Amino acid sequence: MKKSGSERLLFVILGSALALAGCSDDSSSGTGGGGMGGMPGATVSVGGIAWGFTLPGQGGYDLIAGATISVLEMPELSTTSNDDGEFTLEGVPVGSEATFVMEHERYPLTYTKTHTIPDTDIVDLTFQVPNDGLYAVIEIQLGIVSDPDKCQMVSTFTRDGRTIGDPGHHGQAGAILAIEAPDEATIEEGPIYFGDNVVPDRERTYASLDGGVLIINADPGDYTLSASCVSDPDQMAAFVAEYPPETYPDEDLRCQTEDVQFESVLMKCRAGVFLNASPSYGLQAQPPE
Repeated sequence: MKKSGSERLLFVILGSALALAGCSDDSSSGTGGGGMGGMPGATVSVGGIAWGFTLPGQGGYDLIAGATISVLEMPELSTTSNDDGEFTLEGVPVGSEATFVMEHERYPLTYTKTHTIPDTDIVDLTFQVPNDGLYAVIEIQLGIVSDPDKCQMVSTFTRDGRTIGDPGHHGQAGAILAIEAPDEATIEEGPIYFGDNVVPDRERTYASLDGGVLIINADPGDYTLSASCVSDPDQMAAFVAEYPPETYPDEDLRCQTEDVQFESVLMKCRAGVFLNASPSYGLQAQPPE
């Protein structure tokens, strides 16, 4: 998802689109995909594009050419992105568990969420990754130091029907994150929600229109991230005061009037990895019932 303005470019990859994104069950599924059907031995192709965000003045974003794209669980499945950042992996087994991996000398090692492969091709998988220079600036801006023995996780509470390429805000405002962590695993900080300007805001207690959320320095292990709408009366009052419907008639404020259901994501946190479950393979809001 492209944002305008140097400040937005600085942080977009960490959340909403930092930003830091389908499957068949609540812990490992995303939109765009079908389930575990198909004939035994059936395979599909998985394609998409690798976007790299850069420092202001360096063009804002790159189409990452020459990146190695592979599957964590099936390393024999591998390809290389072309000059436009596009890639296609053939022969991914239907019903298999697949975490997609991007490796490039100028970018941190990056994983997507873990998918359960549907019985139809995936054509819109996207990596959103800061280059090493921007990654270092982000650490300074947030006052953090990435622990090489831990991982960094990002996702987006994405409103129904929105994808990375859509203009405007993507977030389902008013969402909150729940983290199911492995036994005895620790997280240094998070969730940290992003403001409308795509800047992490440690004072926020629910998602903005941007929808981004960040988890810093998590112990390795398998995490399930899930979402719900605010229910605490004080939080709801603050949410309505921040986003009066009459002031934001073109925004999706469903969390003010209904209990929006979201897809959950499985994140395989590994040492030194940056994970981004970005739209529309992240914390995707479901259609109204």
